[in-house]
This record gives sequence, C-alpha cells and structure tokens, in this order.
Amino acid sequence: MKVTILQENLLPKLSAVAKFASSRAALPVLENILLTAEKGVLKLSATDLEAGIRTSVGAKVSAEGSTTIPARILVSLISNLPPGKIILSSRKDILTVEADGVSSKINGLPSSEFPDFSEEGKTLFTVPAKDFKEAISQVSFAAAQDESRPILTGLMLKLSATALTVVGVDGFRLAEKTLKVKAGEFSSVVPARSLIEVSKLLEGDVEVQHTKDGQLILKTPDFMAFAQAIEGEFPDYEQIIPANFEGKLSFNKQDLQNAVQLTSVFSDSGVSIVVLDHDVKEKTLKVSSQESEMGEAEIELPVSGEGKKGSIAFNSRYLMDALNALGGEEVTLSLNSSLDPVLFSDPKDKAYIHVIMPVRLQE
Repeated sequence: MKVTILQENLLPKLSAVAKFASSRAALPVLENILLTAEKGVLKLSATDLEAGIRTSVGAKVSAEGSTTIPARILVSLISNLPPGKIILSSRKDILTVEADGVSSKINGLPSSEFPDFSEEGKTLFTVPAKDFKEAISQVSFAAAQDESRPILTGLMLKLSATALTVVGVDGFRLAEKTLKVKAGEFSSVVPARSLIEVSKLLEGDVEVQHTKDGQLILKTPDFMAFAQAIEGEFPDYEQIIPANFEGKLSFNKQDLQNAVQLTSVFSDSGVSIVVLDHDVKEKTLKVSSQESEMGEAEIELPVSGEGKKGSIAFNSRYLMDALNALGGEEVTLSLNSSLDPVLFSDPKDKAYIHVIMPVRLQE
C-alpha cells in the first residue's frame, strides 16, 4: 500500500473513526484502524464489535493494499504533523509515515485479522440528520449506565407506518421522542453510547438500514456506521406513563434551572435532593434543599396551572437533565401524588416527553 494524502483532509476523519476503536480489547486488532487503499481513496474503518464506522478520504494511490494500525498512535502522529502532503506506505504491516522532514514507522497487524462488518441491509427509513441527532440527545441520557441490566443501556427504536419513536429508560426516569418518518413495523434496542458517537458524525440525510444479523446501519454521504442490537426484552415503558393527572404546573424553564442549580449546593452529599412545594392558588413554587451540617436554601418562583397544594422531591441531576432536554422557554409538570411518576413536557413540542420517579420525602 502506498498513498499520498493531505494531512488536513486525513486528520478530521481519522480522529472521528478512532473513537470507535476499542481501548481495552480482548482482540488487539480492535484497537487498530483498518487502512485500505483503492481506486483513488483511502478507506478508514474501526470497530469495537458493538459499533463500527467506515469512511474514505480522497488520495493519490500508487499501490493498493491494506493494513491495520493502532488508532491512538496513528492519530497522535498525524495530528502533530503540519498541513500538507503525507505519504503512507506499508510493507509487512509496518506503516511508514513520511512528511516534510519527518519519517516514522508504526507496527501494525494484518488486515485479515480485522473483523468484517456489513455495509448493506434492508432500508427502514430516511430522516434528516439534525432531527435524528436531536432525538438521540434528548433521550440517550435516560438510558442506564449500569451494565447489570444490559437492555436498559440501550435505546428502543420503534417504527410504525408514520413515525419513529426513540425511548430511553433506566428504572427511575424515561425519555421519549417521536419523529415523523415513512416506514413499516420494526423495533430494535441499540446501545445508547453507540448511537451518541454515531450521531455526532451525521450530516444531511441519514438512511437507516437493518441487517439479518441484528445490526443497524446508518449511512450518510461521508460515513457508514453500524450499531449491534442488544438482545433482550425492553420494558413495557408505556405503562410507566400515567394516563391522567390531578394537577399541572407551568413555569419558566430558565427560572427553575437557576433555582435547582443554586439550591442543590446545599443538598446532602451523594444523592442531591431538591424539593418543590407548589401552591397554584397562591401562584408560587418554592424550590428548596437542605443539608444538616452545611445549611439550606429556598427560592420562590411564580407558577400557574391547576391542582392541589403539595410537595414533591426529585434527584436534582435527573431534574436538571430533564430541563436541559426540553427545548422551549416554558415547562409543564403534570403530576398526581408525591410518589407517582411525573411528566415533564414543553407545551410547544408534543413530540417529546420526559418522566421522572419522585423521591420519597421523610415525614
């Protein structure tokens, strides 16, 4: 393999692909990027078996061929080279990198050891990248971080004839975003972290495909990425969402964000709890927290809506995550008792909801 390529063209895509290489792989080749030179392009591929990516960069190809090179070392080397021409050549899986006044050799592994992954599947739908990226950002943080229940670390992608529903749930909270698409019946659970990384690279329109071996493929003009589905039964999350509510509170999102940020300073170490005392008749919402040794804080905000006077408490991080995900200036909080799930929504965005389980207050 021998190619001549511009450093400024190679580095951005190399850096993007390197994020999909495994840092602590059982198979050493998974720590590498596959370099394939053919027909005027240099293809870059990486995978950790859970997710993978492939892209290409225009290059002058003097000799076709392929090899795999450690991602961390290759990115570090290329990022420290100046803009301009770089010559990459490999022999017996040793990559030589030459630039103006620089020559370096990196030991690689045979391309035959690099796992194959599908590039084609059955097309499910096409969606604007900006809409898909927004859906992932609004939902992914609600997926579980704990690997004890792997299915909860994924996002449910559920298709109907007219919509794509993306759902994340971790047992304490739930986020759901609906996008309008033309598709058929289909559902799959895909690792949230994989979709987060993939979504960062998407531009234009995204064609989403599905393979027989359970991979979800996302294609744009510049990138082809895949994520492996998680096996298992996703919770019947719709049962978590209350059908009716006894009360609704409406308030300015930024005001509540500021209040939660300030009051959580005085919350107990470990789990930070914020209490909302609401009285619609008095049009007040008191946001408070306390810590037995450090102190306490309380802020009063204007509120409108309907329902009885009451108190409800939340994990402050969950509350801030929900508020950050809501796009509008106003937030509606729909609730029943202090122990029932609470629904957060933007009155102007019917396509997104967020549900949080409250924290039991000590009597």
